[in-house]
Amino acid sequence: MKTLLLSFDLEEYDRGGEDGFDIGYRGGRVVHDLLKRIGVKATFFVTGTFYKVYPEFVAELSDEHEIAFHGASHGDDYQSMSVKGALQRLQTGREELRKGINKEVEGFRAPRMRPPPYAVLKSAGFLYSSSLHPTFVPGRYNHFGDPRVPYSREGVLEIPVSVSPIVRLPLSWVWFRQCGVSYAKVLTMTLKSDYLAVYFHPWEFVRLNRGGLVYTRNTGENMEGAVERFLRWVKARADSMTMGEYARHVECAQ
Repeated sequence: MKTLLLSFDLEEYDRGGEDGFDIGYRGGRVVHDLLKRIGVKATFFVTGTFYKVYPEFVAELSDEHEIAFHGASHGDDYQSMSVKGALQRLQTGREELRKGINKEVEGFRAPRMRPPPYAVLKSAGFLYSSSLHPTFVPGRYNHFGDPRVPYSREGVLEIPVSVSPIVRLPLSWVWFRQCGVSYAKVLTMTLKSDYLAVYFHPWEFVRLNRGGLVYTRNTGENMEGAVERFLRWVKARADSMTMGEYARHVECAQ
């Protein structure tokens, strides 16, 4: 492992009711301070709905980190939309975000890892996607046989989220919270790729009491402390890079 590709899906906590956006924002503030404290870069995949509620905060994040697109709404399912409908929502949302932060928006992560065809992402103007979690998540998706390393399709670079070799154990967000820092370290040491791509949600950094045990366990201060310990351990072994920087590096090397 040479590179840390750290990312956060900046969105409302959709089990938080009327407080969902505020929970996402408060968690985002915790994350922002945490990254400053540790000194690592990150990519924030931001939904269009979140950006419209907190444009100043997203612009503030863009001064130090990469802003990428997480769909017009977290409720979007781009695999069930028509090609025309998906393209229109992605183009419009990406352009609004680009104009708002006055920076290019090169990356995309689909809500719930359900992206449209790569040709749609290319037409919408994206350089890369990180919408592949190459493992099996019951009730969500089965990508157990998909690549664990970056690949290009239809002119778009896919950067898969990291999972362990062979058994494909995941180590991001809910798995990190349930299994702990030691689990994440062990899996990280098994990786044979040149990067660690791990993601979390800012709402996980707020102590939650709604959403069930899977969503609320080890949130808030527990999550902040665990992620800080893990990132300091990774930082001693790898340089941090935004996903956009990594995508351009791969593109130049090809």
